[in-house]
Amino acid sequence: GSGSAKNGYKSASFERFCNSLEGFRQRVEAQYAGAVYPAGSPLAGKKFDAANGGVNKYSSDVMVPAFLAAYTNMGSQMSIFPTLAHLLPNWSIKYSGLSKLPWFRDVFKSVNINHSYKSVYAVGSYSSYSTFMEYMGGLGFITDATTGMPTPNSMYNVSTVSINESFSPLLGVDVTLNNNMTIKAEYRKTRVLSLSMTSVQVNESSSNDWVIGAGYTINNFRLFGGGGSNKHRRVKSKNANNSSSNRSRSTGGVNNDLRLRLDLSLRKQASISRDIATMTSSANSGNTAFKLAFSADYTVSRLLTMSFYYDRQTNTPLLSSSSYPTTTQDFGLSMKFSLTR
Repeated sequence: GSGSAKNGYKSASFERFCNSLEGFRQRVEAQYAGAVYPAGSPLAGKKFDAANGGVNKYSSDVMVPAFLAAYTNMGSQMSIFPTLAHLLPNWSIKYSGLSKLPWFRDVFKSVNINHSYKSVYAVGSYSSYSTFMEYMGGLGFITDATTGMPTPNSMYNVSTVSINESFSPLLGVDVTLNNNMTIKAEYRKTRVLSLSMTSVQVNESSSNDWVIGAGYTINNFRLFGGGGSNKHRRVKSKNANNSSSNRSRSTGGVNNDLRLRLDLSLRKQASISRDIATMTSSANSGNTAFKLAFSADYTVSRLLTMSFYYDRQTNTPLLSSSSYPTTTQDFGLSMKFSLTR
């Protein structure tokens, strides 16, 4: 978790990452045991000695593997570019079997349960060191800008890596009742982690979304009255086809459908910067947003459609020093007249 302001945005994963850096540094440096400094360096021909310059704990060779081990299930692999076997596959699951059970079949036309996961690991801009001298198998030395001595390092100068993962949704349910009303509820969760070797920081952005929506269509709704004689409305058909035909005749060939839609959503998001050297965290930005959206579409005739909408959104910032709570409301009525039908 990202923690809260009360506990300094404490994160067990971040603490595990920082505490593992020294262990990963030692593992990287152990790969150079018995290595000989390459020709062209001031120590050419001599055996590697960490006293002349060891592996930097804050280099990408150390931090990237430690980052992946702390925040993913890749294990303690040592590569900046993990192989396909170490990556977790994405998936999407949809189950609709509940609608076949007796009780559900009596109440619902359909019941769907949804779950989905997606993760992307990306390596940002990187370049090759111009002073890189290979030792073996991608391992080698670069010239330290301060001392001029060869220090162990891979050939890649990686500035940032990131993990973008989302449950969209973590759990979602959408149902259709026997009266054709549709109801949808979802819980979504996302997290974006970015490790910067330049600033020696982990930037973490997370969001949690709760979404509830419902829709219903009222067939042949008499908003303005009229639309045919009472005689036609009272005709009882022997089957569904006759009923549909009577409705069409009574409204001039068009059903006056009223389509209603209501959506509610609550979104909590936060962005936190975590300094690796000091193991401290601070919030950059974030807010809680609540949104209500209602719409009603009415078919007046074959050529005319009316639409009414009302939207309300409230934003409460995580940091009151950077912004202030706001509420916006929009509503309106529109009429669409078509000459092409």
